[in-house]
Amino acid sequence: MTKLLQFAGYKLSWFGLIMAPVFAVWPVLLYWFWSMWRLPNKARLAVVLIAFCGVLMDSLLLKTKVFDFVGSDNLPFWMWVLWGCFALVLVQVLAALLQHWWLAAIVGAVSGPLAYWGGANLGGQLVFADIQIFMLTLAPCWGLLLALIVYFRFLWSENDEANHNIPAV
Repeated sequence: MTKLLQFAGYKLSWFGLIMAPVFAVWPVLLYWFWSMWRLPNKARLAVVLIAFCGVLMDSLLLKTKVFDFVGSDNLPFWMWVLWGCFALVLVQVLAALLQHWWLAAIVGAVSGPLAYWGGANLGGQLVFADIQIFMLTLAPCWGLLLALIVYFRFLWSENDEANHNIPAV
């Protein structure tokens, strides 16, 4: 039940940030900080690193004009918050459900671009010139990102530590 509530929290955050980012950003940040406070230290670090990778990926895609945001040359603050929420739900829920990196790659390659496309149609703040270039660029980026996150989930997941032989350094 907890994982279902965590996923619902993410979906509410996503809809709020897409539909009304000015109003939703502060309640969503409050939810994010509260959720982070409840995580173990390794999981907190994973959330921050995943969010950083996502912000970096989106910033590069923005600079290369794969997509744009209305009224902004940089990644808007609400997108930073959205990446924090996505990283949180990945650590809390999705990385445990996606047990294989190749499955995560497929899920990421399909769901990542669709989430951006859906958000663009709902919120109207994300714009792109060519849908084919947009989808074909985002698919491998998202596939690779999710595959790497799931592959390295043993670094923060207490359930997976026993299943990996982590070499001592």
